[in-house]
Amino acid sequence: MKALVVDDDVVSRMALTDLLAGYDIFDLVEAEDGQAAWQLLEQGLRPAICFCDVRMPHMSGIDLLQHMKAHAALAEVPFVLVSSASDRDTVLQAVRLGALGYILKPLHAPDARAHLEKIFSVTLDKMAENPLATMQRLNIGGERLNAYLHAFSQQLASARRELGAAPAGGPDTGARIDALHTGCKTLGLWHMAAVIDALRGGAVLDCARLDEALATLADALARQSRRARATLPAKAAGAGIRPGALV
Repeated sequence: MKALVVDDDVVSRMALTDLLAGYDIFDLVEAEDGQAAWQLLEQGLRPAICFCDVRMPHMSGIDLLQHMKAHAALAEVPFVLVSSASDRDTVLQAVRLGALGYILKPLHAPDARAHLEKIFSVTLDKMAENPLATMQRLNIGGERLNAYLHAFSQQLASARRELGAAPAGGPDTGARIDALHTGCKTLGLWHMAAVIDALRGGAVLDCARLDEALATLADALARQSRRARATLPAKAAGAGIRPGALV
């Protein structure tokens, strides 16, 4: 999953990307102002979440938010403002426009982490299901979930090899993409299922976008496996799961 970080203040942008990198959730894409961010989005970037400064040259954070909300493929992207306390009125305006929340500048790591964890509690399970919820939905234990994730990883690797070697739109292409979409839905990789679904909806398959989507899916799958390993041991006893079952 990609996160777009937009800020003309390079130091603030670096501080936020360093903080986000520590969570090992997103591939981070940076833009130096709203106009540069919008160009990336027009070129096909579909981030899972956007963190954006308020006051920037060329295009402000509010303007970028309005552009995204008016675009069918971008309207549902969670949008988080990064602002100084003096921008309170602007932040309230952005929330009315659909922004998810805000993080104060200059960044104070403990406070910023507290805000991020609230934001992630709202957004992450919509992007990729909590592993415990996946287990409950599929009526399986931790060891079996690990087997599912491993099997899907192998299926994805095989599909990437064969789709890379076959001509675009070959007879097996649609079936393989459909199978990957089903795997994403089964394992609760909601964001990646939506990305693949968008590819399937085009009249002509865009090979470059397909390659990028499959690479992103591989990263998302690896992160979901790490998320499962991090989540289950701490909660296993309360959930009736044998500690250490998912390894």
